[in-house]
Amino acid sequence: MSDGRAQLNLGPQFTEAAWQSSLSQRPLIELRAPDAVPWVEVWRVVAGPVWHLEARGIPVIHLPERGEVRVREWRPWPGEMVALELSRPEGLAGQTVTVDSSRLALRPGLRATDATLDLTLRSSRGGQHTLTLPEGAELQAVSINKAAQPIRQEGRAVTLPLAPGRQEISLSWRQNTGILAFFRTPEVRIGLPSVNAATEIEMPADRWTLMLRGPRMGPAVLFWSLLVVSLLASIGLGLVRLTPLRWQHWFLLSLGLTQVPLWVVLGIAAWILALGWRKQRGAAAGDVAFDLTQLALVVWTVLALAGLFWSIEQGLLGLPEMQVTGNGSSSRSLRWYLDRAGETLPRPWVFSVPVMIYRLAMLAWALWLAQGLLRWLSWGWGCFAEGGLWRPLPPLRLRKKPAAPPAPAMGA
Repeated sequence: MSDGRAQLNLGPQFTEAAWQSSLSQRPLIELRAPDAVPWVEVWRVVAGPVWHLEARGIPVIHLPERGEVRVREWRPWPGEMVALELSRPEGLAGQTVTVDSSRLALRPGLRATDATLDLTLRSSRGGQHTLTLPEGAELQAVSINKAAQPIRQEGRAVTLPLAPGRQEISLSWRQNTGILAFFRTPEVRIGLPSVNAATEIEMPADRWTLMLRGPRMGPAVLFWSLLVVSLLASIGLGLVRLTPLRWQHWFLLSLGLTQVPLWVVLGIAAWILALGWRKQRGAAAGDVAFDLTQLALVVWTVLALAGLFWSIEQGLLGLPEMQVTGNGSSSRSLRWYLDRAGETLPRPWVFSVPVMIYRLAMLAWALWLAQGLLRWLSWGWGCFAEGGLWRPLPPLRLRKKPAAPPAPAMGA
């Protein structure tokens, strides 16, 4: 190296030589082709992804695409020059971790609540991320990509090691608060905004869910709207004077019948109305129609009493059916979903009471039904016996076939 020039000696039968050198980093690099030399030069520049390159001077030679790396090439004439301006763009501020989905599953018990949080996130670089557990939570286990991790909590904080790429994280903890009349999901902070947040509550079998609220895409208790419909129908039936039942009797009757299918309810209501119609207009029917009506009422009474017995059994021995539906939910599994959530996960709540209260309410309804049924059956027997219990049918008269005329004599 002499005066900024590389001296290279080629021996006999040598056709090429190569060397490597480095340039100091600077914002402007000038390349100039020498004059009056017995060779030609080809310049190729490959800029890394962290550099921004601007070239001034002779035009670049367009080369075919060679993969993802762009190569710029110049073939200068003697004396031509190319100026390369290099700059390194500054990075923009932003988050390096993205939460793709979260699922918080709660299983409240009598004295404690077990919780599981599943996170799916992507990280652009390695580092640490901190989650905040609810007050009084005791961390049970942590796994990253299904591999158990020896991580401990510090107060309410749990620090997770993150590697670049996609990761599935699962945390399990236990809280010392069990199911209450007003149960709200605990406050869980994941440290940054998230999407696709799901919350699930597995209700105990001995709880009667009355009301709930959470994100719009979630369960709803349709029992109360059904009760409003029953009240309106009871008011309408109370205006019908075929039966001694007033609207309050119809409404109390419908309260216990909400636990059986709708066709059973319609069958029982139609049976009571049919008895009232039998008292007022059934006696005017013909003998055959009268007897067929009596037979139908007997069968209908047996089926209606069986339906009432079934409703009492469902109320005293079965589980309350509150018509909970929405987002794949049921009376035991409540599921909410929120497409965009903040740093704190959604906190739906549930209002429930012990199922023993439901049993006592159904027992009181069954006692009221037994007392009322005695009066209704007495009234129904009067309706059934109005105009007689049975009408004898007229005897069948067989028409005799006329005898055939005698055969003529042979000699006639």
